[in-house]
Amino acid sequence: LVVALIGVYLLNPIVTRMERRGVPRILGTLITYLIAGGILATVLTFTIPVVADQIRSFARSAPEIIDRAAGGLRDLAERFDLPVTGDAATPTGEGVIDFFGRLLSFTRGLFDLAIVFILGPILAFYFLVDAPKIKRGIRALIPSNRRAEAEALFQRIGKAIGGFFRGQLLVSLFVGVSSAIALFIVGLPFWAVVGLVAGITNLIPLIGPFIGGIVAIIIAFTTGESGGGLLSLEPGWPLAVGSAVALLIVQQIDNHIMSPNIVARTVQLHPVTVMLGLLAGGTLLGLWGMLLAVPTLATVKILLLHAWDTRMQWPPPGPEGVAARVRTAATDAGAEPPPPSERVEQARRPVRATERRGSWWSNAIRAVFGSPKRRETPEETEAREANTVPGPAGPISPGSP
Repeated sequence: LVVALIGVYLLNPIVTRMERRGVPRILGTLITYLIAGGILATVLTFTIPVVADQIRSFARSAPEIIDRAAGGLRDLAERFDLPVTGDAATPTGEGVIDFFGRLLSFTRGLFDLAIVFILGPILAFYFLVDAPKIKRGIRALIPSNRRAEAEALFQRIGKAIGGFFRGQLLVSLFVGVSSAIALFIVGLPFWAVVGLVAGITNLIPLIGPFIGGIVAIIIAFTTGESGGGLLSLEPGWPLAVGSAVALLIVQQIDNHIMSPNIVARTVQLHPVTVMLGLLAGGTLLGLWGMLLAVPTLATVKILLLHAWDTRMQWPPPGPEGVAARVRTAATDAGAEPPPPSERVEQARRPVRATERRGSWWSNAIRAVFGSPKRRETPEETEAREANTVPGPAGPISPGSP
């Protein structure tokens, strides 16, 4: 379902635009799928041979890289007099059985992943074709007096989530390709594999870019020979520093040029909020939870701010506000309203600090998601109305001749 919803958010604007130009929705969906599939197949045709060859080479070199990394960590621990335990166990029958059990589990995981990415686009196709029917069904479930409000709210949520997914995928594609090219220039072995890792992990905000950098630095320190390229830096510190600088340049281009212009501006969250959301999502759903943390937080933010704007009042009414409501009710019942001078005096009466600040939960929401636009309080409304009293020739100020 997650893969299907991502596909719907990516392709629905194209299908909807074709439908507005007279193309039947099922035909527009089929054409969009064919074009997207052709582009993906063309890209994979040129990239899969290079990536597959490097993955095979990386798989052959992985044990040596791991041994060198473990030896480096062991030497570092010995310099700081830290105890190092855990030697490599000799291969036994139980170890062989455990190895094949892990291999079977990994194969089953790949099979499950393939099923997900096969059924996801199929579900997305049906969702795209029947999107107007689904919208009409959901609309019919909403009471008529709340229908316009709900539609506007769903439109804001859809714009935020769709903009985030479309922008994040484009940015990740740019980061993956640019990282691979930059690492090839500095001469890092397995540059295509590291670029693929950098592009995929860039989908995770804040911490994703560091994962690709750590992989590149580990390979730079543990590899035995340079990968060629234009600079052909020597393995060790020169290659590690060059790889780090190359990835840093790519991230700076992403942060200052690509992301501000591509990723939707409606998803504006504080970095602390994003980090806490990533931790919670990773704990609950693993990688999927980390990928969906930001869209979920954006949806919660939109819902809370909508409730704030439509169901709450800032600052909360104090005794003066209650008195104003009582006077309004008395006026509606036919009683004589208080004179303007009394109304001005009541409006200017100081409000307590706790009433100006609001409750603790409103301050918490304001600190996390930002302050909404300030509304006019009943006291300010009274003061404004009291300052201009309607006369026979138009509004005149009280006390004027």
